[in-house]
Amino acid sequence: MPESEADGARDAERSHRRSAALKLGLRIFVSAALLVVLIVKIPGDTVEPKDTGAGTLTFFIGALALTLAGFVLSAWRWQRVLAIFNVHVPLRTLLGYYLAGQFVGNVLPSTIGGDVVRVIFLMQDHPENKTEGLLSVAVDRLLAVLVLVIMGLLFAWMRSDWFASSFAVGHLMKWFAITLFVMAVALVASFVLTSRHLVTLLPRRFPFRRQIIKLSRIWQLCLENRREAFLGTIYTIPMLLAYFTAFCFAAKAFTNKVSFWDMTSIMPLVTAISSLPISLNGIGVREALFEELLAQLCGVSRGTGLLISIAGMTVYLLWGLVGGFFYLGRITSRYRASRETAGK
Repeated sequence: MPESEADGARDAERSHRRSAALKLGLRIFVSAALLVVLIVKIPGDTVEPKDTGAGTLTFFIGALALTLAGFVLSAWRWQRVLAIFNVHVPLRTLLGYYLAGQFVGNVLPSTIGGDVVRVIFLMQDHPENKTEGLLSVAVDRLLAVLVLVIMGLLFAWMRSDWFASSFAVGHLMKWFAITLFVMAVALVASFVLTSRHLVTLLPRRFPFRRQIIKLSRIWQLCLENRREAFLGTIYTIPMLLAYFTAFCFAAKAFTNKVSFWDMTSIMPLVTAISSLPISLNGIGVREALFEELLAQLCGVSRGTGLLISIAGMTVYLLWGLVGGFFYLGRITSRYRASRETAGK
């Protein structure tokens, strides 16, 4: 490679790293700023509970148990998806991958997502199935998005009057429902195009043609392995409900004003918006949503709404710390192995 081209490549790489670092810094700043604003503006006498007790601790332990159940169900779903590619990994190992991904996604200030960690660990343990491992995570994510869209639309429809009791929330839910409907139409259209083998006939300048072709490949895998894809979809329902219920238990630790039905109704909205790359892992955005939604719809004080969100995320941070032991232990063992290989 000519020297000028090499210099250009190095400059491009440095520019990319600076851009990534800037984006990460902005997300951290947004998260910190949102939390500071939310905490400062809350009157201290509006925070519940006024005193701690066994009930609060019991609900918090319940949230921990439900969160672990959600991780187990997620690993189980991924195991079913991997079976599509004839890749068989023990459930315990996949659970370790998930917890390690949670550690990286929630604890470290990094742009590396949990999905990337899962793919890397799977490729390291099964180097002969690198492509299959990458595709399995894509299918796994597609099934999760599919179920979340369906649940979001159902709750938006079944509880439309409840959401409309607040003008601001009702307006937000209308836009959310429209977005989910567009996503549902896009998913259905791509599925139909795939099942009818019409994707390759799309004009070259058709909007999002490349993305549709990529999605069609994932749909094709699901069509060719209907049983495993169906089981993966079914497992996603209790997985999401465990996630929603964990936050419901976090709410019950502070107030009785939030029912299971209320929490599961708002969680698709909270999950979708906090997943956007606005802040670090949704921190700050999630708290603002909980504070506003629970205040407007359930009559929960804003201080308590903030505590509910923080308590719910604390549960995930704790399990992320457990995943940290798996993550760091794995990194250490591989480092030692490479040192021993180099010494030989």
